[in-house]
Parts: sequence; structure tokens; C-alpha cells
Amino acid sequence: MNRIKHLRQKRKITQVRLGTEIEVSQETISAYESGKVEPKIENLIKMADYLNTSTDYLLGRIENDAPLIDVTNKIADEQLNELLNNYCLLNNLQRKDLIWYSEAIRKKDL
Repeated sequence: MNRIKHLRQKRKITQVRLGTEIEVSQETISAYESGKVEPKIENLIKMADYLNTSTDYLLGRIENDAPLIDVTNKIADEQLNELLNNYCLLNNLQRKDLIWYSEAIRKKDL
């Protein structure tokens, strides 16, 4: 699972952070990356979601590691695409903060 390590490093995410996000230990992430252990399906899905890629990429079925939003080509607005990609990299608390902040900005001019 070198692709996990590749994307984790590309996105500047530590093993500890990835483990926290998918609710496994740093040691488990290390074992995934070294190929000593294969992730359970639910953990593979969580990693793909958090790393903003597809499970097919992590499994080696496709070569494109593009964020899911880019793969679908449904988002034309560059700023919206950037916002959504950043949102995908946030933890749950950060996502709640972002939603609160965006609502505050929207209501400010009403």
C-alpha cells in the first residue's frame, strides 16, 4: 500500500493524523504502508475519503490519484473546487468550525 504513504506525504499528513481520522493506531498505518497488513474495507474507504481519492487508486486499480471532485469533472468553479478539496482534508471539528464561520460571513451582510 505504498499509495497510502505517497498520498499521505503529498498532502502533508502524518501517520498519527491519518490514524486518528480513521480510528486506528499509527502502528496500523505504518503496517498498511509497508504492506504487512491489508486494511479492512471500511478503513480503506475512510482513508480514501480522508485522502480525497478513490479506493480504486489505493488498491492499484487506476493510476489517477486526482481528488474525487476532479475525477467527476462536475465542479467547474475553481474556487469551489479548492474549498471542497480543503474541506475534505479537515477533521470533523474543523468542518463544524468552517460551516459556522461561513454562515457568519453570509449573515454579516444581511
